[in-house]
Amino acid sequence: MICYQLKGVTMPLEFELRTGLNTVGRNPTNDFCIREASVSSFHAELTVLEDGAGVVVRDLQSTNGTFVDGSPVEECNLAPGQALQVGSVDFRLVAKSIQISVPDVPVEDTAKPAGVAAVLPDGRPACSRSPTLPATHEASDGCHAVARCPGIFNAASLRAVKLSGGKAGLLLFCPDCNAKCRPLAGAAGTNQTKKGLFSRLTQTIHLGWKK
Repeated sequence: MICYQLKGVTMPLEFELRTGLNTVGRNPTNDFCIREASVSSFHAELTVLEDGAGVVVRDLQSTNGTFVDGSPVEECNLAPGQALQVGSVDFRLVAKSIQISVPDVPVEDTAKPAGVAAVLPDGRPACSRSPTLPATHEASDGCHAVARCPGIFNAASLRAVKLSGGKAGLLLFCPDCNAKCRPLAGAAGTNQTKKGLFSRLTQTIHLGWKK
């Protein structure tokens, strides 16, 4: 990107031109006000082309004229290093190259994996948070809060909420995204209570038959 400036030669003035139209004159409503009697109220226009491709100067029918490198002009291109005279005030056009860059800002990865899918020596899936324990539950709709989380847990790793209002039991939730968890199909330990009751009942029946 190129930035253009008018630097005063005969007066300590400095104006930075913006892209588009810039007006010069003695009237304070101009973009650049020059309080000097030889300068007309609305003396000249300087237009900076898009992308800094160049500067065009145009005289506004001023009383004392506009000059580029000593020659009177009505409209012409003004190149860096050339002299611009407005009335009796001399300027020089200066061009500066400006590099605009956006620094790379390191973004900390706040999502930490709760664990990776693992398998116990006996072939059972392991808990993603405590890989030495078997997985007994899974997130009902999948676990999305933690990157690459398998979403299967041992009940001991879950957050438990006791039901109230006359309903017995617990609700289990993923400790990372609070997704409701349900027993993992086929996981050992999820129906031990039912099997234990059935075994005791069968044993009682057998004992009665022997008598």
